[in-house]
Amino acid sequence: MLMDIHDAFNTPSMLKDLRVDPVLSDVIPNDSQLFASAEPIQIQTHIHRSVPVVSTTYPESAYQWLVEVLEGLIDFGNQHGHYGVINLTEDEYEWFDNVLEELVYSVGDNENHLLTPLMELVIRLINDYEDTYVPKLTEQSPKLAEKETFETGTEDDLAAYAFFSIGFLLYQGKMTEKALSAYSNAIALFHLDQHDKAKDDFNKAIELDTKFVDAYYNRGVMNLESGNYSEAFADFNKAIALNPNFLEAYYNRGVTFQKLGKHEEAIVDLDKTIELSPDSAEFYFTRGCVKGSSGQHESAIADFDIAIGLDPNFFKAYAVRGYAKKRLGRNESALVDFDEAIELGIETYEIFYFRATTKNELGQHELAILDFDRAIELKSDFTEAYNLRGLSKDKLGQHEEALADYSEAIRQDTDYAEAYNNRGISHSMLKHHNQALADYTHAIRINPSYAMAYYNRALEKVRQGDLNSAILDFTEAIRLKSNYAEAFTYRGAAKVNLKNFDGANSDFQTALELAEQQGHQELKTFIEEKLQELNNLPP
Repeated sequence: MLMDIHDAFNTPSMLKDLRVDPVLSDVIPNDSQLFASAEPIQIQTHIHRSVPVVSTTYPESAYQWLVEVLEGLIDFGNQHGHYGVINLTEDEYEWFDNVLEELVYSVGDNENHLLTPLMELVIRLINDYEDTYVPKLTEQSPKLAEKETFETGTEDDLAAYAFFSIGFLLYQGKMTEKALSAYSNAIALFHLDQHDKAKDDFNKAIELDTKFVDAYYNRGVMNLESGNYSEAFADFNKAIALNPNFLEAYYNRGVTFQKLGKHEEAIVDLDKTIELSPDSAEFYFTRGCVKGSSGQHESAIADFDIAIGLDPNFFKAYAVRGYAKKRLGRNESALVDFDEAIELGIETYEIFYFRATTKNELGQHELAILDFDRAIELKSDFTEAYNLRGLSKDKLGQHEEALADYSEAIRQDTDYAEAYNNRGISHSMLKHHNQALADYTHAIRINPSYAMAYYNRALEKVRQGDLNSAILDFTEAIRLKSNYAEAFTYRGAAKVNLKNFDGANSDFQTALELAEQQGHQELKTFIEEKLQELNNLPP
């Protein structure tokens, strides 16, 4: 587009009236990048560590004791909602103490025993209740005083390991129903940072019962998080086949489809998710993100509208709705959404970056610089923010400051062609003509298909009076971008100065048609004036 007037070509005849800015590059992510950070993955549960496989047979009384422990643990978890730091009641303490006595007798200092996780869990819960417990434990089994604790994460992690271990032992004892109950409780505590260790146990749970829907679902979640999309897809398919109303399975299969680039299929699954749960703001939000990724911005905005209606404090929905509006050129409305998202608590470099670029497009360059400042504070290696902050400063005539930003972007990424192009513009504005030519040439060397850099280099050559070489660059820009109205215009002007009037007339006519097609009224008026001057030249 034709920029504001800053400089004039110091060349004779018609070309002296051409006043243009070189075109600044504005790097904005595509739709897939834009909505990528807004693709939530909803998971239900989760963690487990694989246990060694043994074939030991225990007496019936041992399995009955395990069933009692299993039921006690389930009741305990249901009452407290977790297995973390809990203030035990006296009755709970006595029950766990009795369980520990049996475990110390059975497990002892055998670190590979299947019930080691259960014993560690009980020890932690008792320790939270009674500071004097460790000496008491040492008295029961002196070797335990030297034993290292079971290496794992939280008490919930340990509980998951314990449930899986109990389930495995009960399965060996042919108490399949109770084993499945133990596996179900383990799955409900599963955390996704234990993928490799968990997979064998999900497989074992499915072996126990080929219709174990939760095992298929959670294995699918694990595969999805691990990037094994085909396996995740198969698991979610199985879960849905077993439970046609499994809301979370539809949701995560939809996310899997999106990861595979199958946006329409993803939307179908999210439609089903919303049908099953029509009051979930999160589901509308996610469907909107999928639509945004596939370029369906109007429909995406409609989903974000519903999400915000259901949850007026849903700051992520405001942010992504702003992105969608920005894509549609509704910058004023997008800015309102970005403001609201930040007001509600978003504090990411992306939100400040997009608000800054929106302000740039609205001509609010000083305010844009403040947002670029904040984005860079949050991400010091944000090369795009340095580049576009330089653009804002150029627009304000702060060319020296702009040079510094472009140079920092180039320091961080030596192949950043756009930053070289933009730094060339700042040099040109400061009449550093050789440096400008060098930067444009470097941008072209990095990206030989960079039409804008050829165009800007041509403008610089015009300023230096090198019209023949400038025409070559204009021609290359046109070859790379056949609808480049400005390049046709200024190549025509250069031809006028070289007395190639027929060539100039042809370029002006083409430029005029393109300007009309593209709605460039200012450029159209300029071309019409130059055509009139050309027609008035003496024969």
